[in-house]
Order: sequence, then C-alpha cells, then structure tokens
Amino acid sequence: MNSTQVNCFLTLAKTLNFTQTAQKMYLSQSTVSKNIKNLEKELQVKLFKRGYHQIALTDKGKIFFNQMVLSTSEINDTITNLRQSSTVLRPKIKMGYTDLPFEKKWLPVALRLINTQTNLELKPFFVDPGQEHNINKLICDGTIDLMLMQKDIINEKDETHYVEVLQKGFSVVVPQGDSLFIKNNIDFSDLANRQIYLWNGHDNFPAIESLKFSLQSSPYDINYQEEIDSSILIAYVRAKMGIGIVPSILYNKDDTDLRYIPLKTNQKLSYGILSLVSSEKRANINIINKYIAQAINISKTQW
Repeated sequence: MNSTQVNCFLTLAKTLNFTQTAQKMYLSQSTVSKNIKNLEKELQVKLFKRGYHQIALTDKGKIFFNQMVLSTSEINDTITNLRQSSTVLRPKIKMGYTDLPFEKKWLPVALRLINTQTNLELKPFFVDPGQEHNINKLICDGTIDLMLMQKDIINEKDETHYVEVLQKGFSVVVPQGDSLFIKNNIDFSDLANRQIYLWNGHDNFPAIESLKFSLQSSPYDINYQEEIDSSILIAYVRAKMGIGIVPSILYNKDDTDLRYIPLKTNQKLSYGILSLVSSEKRANINIINKYIAQAINISKTQW
C-alpha cells in the first residue's frame, strides 16, 4: 500500500466519482481505477460497491476510510511539526470507539479540549461494535487504554476499572405520519396493540430484561419482537412496519424522517469509561477521563 493508493482511495471516497477524483489528483481515470483495484487486491477487501454510473463505499470501506482519515491526519501533523522544527513528544492515550452518532458529537470536542489544554494526545482506535465483548482483552493487552461504553456489555474484571459518565434511558422510534410522531413523551399506554421492535443487542442486559418485565407486567396489551441489529430495526420503522424501542444513546440526528421520543420508564443504561487499574498511564488516563466527561456534558446539551 503506497501513498498514491491511499490518496486515490480517500479522494474517491469523498467524491464517489472517478472523473472528479482523477481531475483533483491530476491523474488519468484509468490510473485512479488501477490504484483502487491494486489497493483492494492488497487488502483482500472490497472497498467500493460499483453500479451503473455510480459507486458507494462498502461497510468495510467505511471503516477503512475512518481509520485512514485519522492516520493521514496524524502523519500530516507530524510532517508539519517536523518542518517547523517544533515537534513536541506528547504522551499518547489510545481510546476505543465504535462510531456511534453520539460519539461523532462529543469525540471532536474531547480531541480539541485535550489538544489545547493538556500535553497529552488522545488517539482514537476503531472497535468493531460486534467485538465489544472483547473490550477487556483489548484493554488488558494494551491495544487500547480506555473506552467509553455501556456498562451492561462489560464483563468487569479485577484488572479493569469502570467510571460512570452518564445515564440514558430508552426512546421510541416513530416514523413520520404515525399518530405518535407529535408526542413529546411516550407512555406504556401508547404502546398497546402496536407492532413493536425492541432492540436487544446482547443476551441478559439487566436494563433490557427489566424493561421487558415492565412491558409484560403492564395492564396494557403490549407485544414486541426482539431485534439484535439496530440498523434492521430502524429499517423496519422506516418502512412503517411498526415502531421501535432503542437505548436513547442510539439517537441519530440524520434520521430526519424519524423521531426518537423518550419512553417514560425507570430503566436507565449506564455509560462510562473502562480502563486498566494498574496502568502506568493511570495519571494521564484520569486527566483524559475528566476531559471526556466535560466533552460529553457539552455535547449532550445539543443532543
């Protein structure tokens, strides 16, 4: 993998147009195409879906794009510092993230705060959401130093330490045109005789199990179908096949045709930072934790 291949990929991922990419890079269209094909062959991964006069990033292409944007930004910053002869060695703290919409809101704020107010460097490390059960291993073997995540997912061990940052409840996802769309809050009575898709990403989440018990014990006729994949749940709601119940943290402001309406229930999900107890970076991790909490408090007022 060379810099030309990477630059071709990044530019094409932004333009989704071979002609525009070739013009921006002052290359022929065939050269751009050859670089993309060689990159995919080397990675053994399909980065783009190709259709008639249109292309799009595959899911793995999106992951690779996010990682390469971060990597190239770091390389460019290092080159700039070297040229200005002002390179400062900043201790790095590696933070796992899963690219949730909420993370896209607070992570830039945290990066800016930490970069301007400390001598530390927070380095994001993408963690596949399907691998969240391996977080303890990633932290214990030093792949990452910390991660903000839902407490129910964590199989906390003696070696790791969890600090709660915020609590969030559940929201009902409602499509435009639904009678519930104009409501500011949703009661259990609103759920009676509705087709409901309930997100349950892992077995035996205490908060999910508690919510299920409350739904089943209510005096209303509430039936639900559990769905492990939130994207499929949203697709069902968007197709007006029913309404969904998801953790409020999954709210996506880009879903302009949907509303995420708070569900009036006592169940809350805890979100916090998991890190290694005996880490030699403990003092720096504590500083990072403080600024992450500050960034989240700033961001959640706009959420």
